[in-house]
Amino acid sequence: MRIALLTDGIYPYVIGGMQKFAYQLVQQLISNGHDVYLFHCNQSNYDINKLEFFSEAEKKHIKSFVIPFPRINNLPFHYFRESRKYAQSLADSLSHVIDEIDFIFVQGFCASALPPVSKRKGFPPVALHLHGLEMFQNSPSLKAGVSKYMFRREATANLKKSDYTISFGGQITDILQKFVQKKQIWEIPGGIDESWFTPNTKQAEDKIRFVFLGRYERRKGIIELNEAIKTILPKGGFTFDFIGPIPEEHRLKSTEIRYHGQLSGEVEIKAILSKSDVLVCPSYAEGMPYVIMEAMACGMAVIATDVGAVSLLVNNHNGWLIDKPEVNKISKAMLNALHEKKEILDQKKSASAEKIKDFTFEKVTRQLIQHMEESKKKVSSLH
Repeated sequence: MRIALLTDGIYPYVIGGMQKFAYQLVQQLISNGHDVYLFHCNQSNYDINKLEFFSEAEKKHIKSFVIPFPRINNLPFHYFRESRKYAQSLADSLSHVIDEIDFIFVQGFCASALPPVSKRKGFPPVALHLHGLEMFQNSPSLKAGVSKYMFRREATANLKKSDYTISFGGQITDILQKFVQKKQIWEIPGGIDESWFTPNTKQAEDKIRFVFLGRYERRKGIIELNEAIKTILPKGGFTFDFIGPIPEEHRLKSTEIRYHGQLSGEVEIKAILSKSDVLVCPSYAEGMPYVIMEAMACGMAVIATDVGAVSLLVNNHNGWLIDKPEVNKISKAMLNALHEKKEILDQKKSASAEKIKDFTFEKVTRQLIQHMEESKKKVSSLH
């Protein structure tokens, strides 16, 4: 098949979980014998025209269409105006090659300028992946709640432009069924590249090593996590590593806490995760976080909030699920990990490494391709 991928970026030209998904998807589609028409943008210092993060063999199966992401101004809600303008540019560029396309896969809000389903006779089928649907989940503050409603409007507008919608499963499917029919939902979990599978080499020692991995964003629950750490810090017995751009004013002062800043290299991140015990992911809203999958692939147990599709990854066999990112619940889960017998904690870490093998990107892509091929057969009845 010739598959068009409409996205607001692929890793590492744009940083983010959705962008990692896009990059891996392109590789897997090509390895399965398909050609990719890639409509994307660049927010890095790399020369995107070289596509240097793909092999020469892969490049032969990629038609790249680089669309600059517009920057309008810094007025309130400028992102939505920019996204719509970008989506229009994607649609305009796609229109020149639409007769060559067998299937269209769209990420995020990139579908908003496509023609409505009812008015595109002969148009290839469209599948939309909104990923985490955080805008339909809990908000950590009133300010975040106001912004959430704007994102909801964009999400529902994009859903109307798609024939099918991708769900990670779990609570994500429950949300989507409020807007689309169940038969339009493809449940396909997130995936991780097998190169992430790294044996945990943490040496036996007295202190448990916790890790937070991610950017500073209110919904990630870092404020609550900081308070939880301060609560149990006097008890000792642990260290904590923060990987990500945490602002100085939100950093705790302790010799037991290390801040590594933004690490974009996988080797650096693996080196820390493979020598750690427990990932802490106390988010208010998530999809199926890559950080959890990466930690599991490095043999870590996980403390996480039961949001999105997190429960498909984390349970009492490989970690601790908490229902809300409240300070007392985070600290209690961390204390449970601290007081766990070493052999039980090791079992949880091993269970993570074993469980994540069911979520390789190769397996995930095969599911997606199967759905795409079936939808092609139905296209005449859909339009």
